[in-house]
Amino acid sequence: MTPGSPPVDLLVVGGLTVDRFADGSSAPGGSVLHIARATASRGLRLGVITVAGPEPEARAGLEELRGLAASVDWTDAGATLTFIHREDAGGRWLTLERTGGRVRLDDLEVVARARTALVAPLAGEVGTSEIARLAADGPRGAILQGFLRMAADDGPVRPLPLSALDAGLVDALSRFDLLVASREDLAGEASEPGEQLAALRRRFGGNPELVVTDGRNGVWTEEEHLAVPRTVTGVSTVGAGDILAAFMTASSAVPAATLSDRARDAMRIVVEVLEERL
Repeated sequence: MTPGSPPVDLLVVGGLTVDRFADGSSAPGGSVLHIARATASRGLRLGVITVAGPEPEARAGLEELRGLAASVDWTDAGATLTFIHREDAGGRWLTLERTGGRVRLDDLEVVARARTALVAPLAGEVGTSEIARLAADGPRGAILQGFLRMAADDGPVRPLPLSALDAGLVDALSRFDLLVASREDLAGEASEPGEQLAALRRRFGGNPELVVTDGRNGVWTEEEHLAVPRTVTGVSTVGAGDILAAFMTASSAVPAATLSDRARDAMRIVVEVLEERL
């Protein structure tokens, strides 16, 4: 961040990815990029801290981020986290082709000056020490998908139970303001959203607000189920949960905004983004 520049509204910390698809194509991806694309035209000043390797797709992703975000800091790695995507009538399936490097928080001024921050890892690329640094100032949010994925090279991605999470990681995340997980992320814990929310509350204590996303079925909080404003078909939903978590985290800086109101507003934006893909 340039000295004297205004603070970012939202700082997103997570890895870029190389995404490979069934038709043989590949493209840059990852939570940071999906969020940057969604926020660029919606009035949020975004900061990004990420990690990327030398692959052409990763370098293209960094270049795109520099054009979309107010600040971009990255760690060079020997390789970029790579996923194989497959989507069919039964859902979206991921295979981890290759792991990447780890994110480093070298510029703590960027972190301290961010109005809100979201940790959005894909496969454990953000370590517990970095998360603990982010937990020092709020509001802070985290997407749990990258902590709840069994990360084995060249194998299908499978959900882990909450009991598999390191105690230090749980302690750091318990000090966050918002935790977001998808129903499929929590399949290793329970099958129903109500049970999943109860398990999250037991594991992370009383502080964080909790949200479970459920695709076209909307989102679940401990108080209520919120339906999507309208259904979008015939388009990839990759990154939808990341975008929802980003806008929910950013709006947590507004004291009067309730969790349900923030979730409804974020779902409306997700639908708009998906419709833009048509």
